[in-house]
Amino acid sequence: MINGGVRWINKRELSKYLTINYSTSEIRSMAIFHVLLFTDFMGLYMLFGHSELGFIFNIGLIPVIILNLWSILYVVAPYRFELSFVLFYGIWGLLTSFLHFLVIQKFLYNIVQFESLLFFYLGLTFYLFSIISVLVIQHLSLYDKIKIPEGPGAWPKWVAIIPGFSFLFAQLVFSAINSEDVKALIFVGGLTLVMIYPVLAVKLVHQYFFLKKHKKELSARYSGLGKSKKDRIFNGKKSKRHKQKAQGS
Repeated sequence: MINGGVRWINKRELSKYLTINYSTSEIRSMAIFHVLLFTDFMGLYMLFGHSELGFIFNIGLIPVIILNLWSILYVVAPYRFELSFVLFYGIWGLLTSFLHFLVIQKFLYNIVQFESLLFFYLGLTFYLFSIISVLVIQHLSLYDKIKIPEGPGAWPKWVAIIPGFSFLFAQLVFSAINSEDVKALIFVGGLTLVMIYPVLAVKLVHQYFFLKKHKKELSARYSGLGKSKKDRIFNGKKSKRHKQKAQGS
């Protein structure tokens, strides 16, 4: 139970939700790796070239600029912005999965030569439905209303319980029936699978606001949260001296 009995939370889920699942020393490399590989290369780079949807490059440029500028914070001062990296990771998932959606649509329109935007809007609707489903399922699992799969082997189960994912794979099957461009279809299929990773990362947005709401409990676990590396080292030495004095007396 938390917040004076307002809501009941599974103790295991509460403990997990109050845990930051990466070390501070990993933040810089994680920010660089995720933005450069998944956002810039698999996202923006793949939007270059001819497209039947001429507007998607300009749309895709916006999240790329946001994520590249935002990631500078975690390259420069990862320790000071440790908590906000949870939010960054979740928003990275949202914006990068949207970029992958645009890339998939670009290739599908080039392969199948659709003349209407209906296919694009249907895909967008189900993509947004996938994002909302992830957040809703994450919220319900926190309050023990639903059991969600965990671990690397749980991806197929997530795909099964989130209806929006089904449409993404249906798009691929439909394109395979209507096209003979095998190489392009293999690429689209691979990117569709890769896209599941950033989509599932969106659940960290929910966790971030939960952590902000329960900052007191979080601070008890992570006393150095929000402090620079230099301050953490100084406070650590200071705390050590106090303990030695207490033991000596």
